[in-house]
Amino acid sequence: MSDLAVAITGFVVGDDLEIRRTVTDLVAPIEVAWLTVKHHPAQPDEEARLQKRITTADVPGSGQVVEAGGPDTNGDLRFDLTQADTALLGTKRFIHDIQIRLTTGKVYTIEKGTIQLVADVTKTTA
Repeated sequence: MSDLAVAITGFVVGDDLEIRRTVTDLVAPIEVAWLTVKHHPAQPDEEARLQKRITTADVPGSGQVVEAGGPDTNGDLRFDLTQADTALLGTKRFIHDIQIRLTTGKVYTIEKGTIQLVADVTKTTA
């Protein structure tokens, strides 16, 4: 279920970015999931550079727990990073993780790693 060395790279600052993850080996459905991006692990969540919280409701600009999953079904997560979100990250390297909370109340970190975007070239989008 966990991958603790993921590098999110190859995406451009100022672009929309959809981060999809499949969650396996679930003992219960996913109730909520978080993608958190910080400078360092000890930084409080309130000071995170970016945090997305998703549920089974589809919220544009945040994402969705597309499939809550369960014992016989994989979970499917979609985190939506907007143009403003990726512009906020810039080209600096950050750490990130993805946590889920199941309907049982159990919390699991399913991914941990780094995220670093590259500079864009085109500045005009109109």
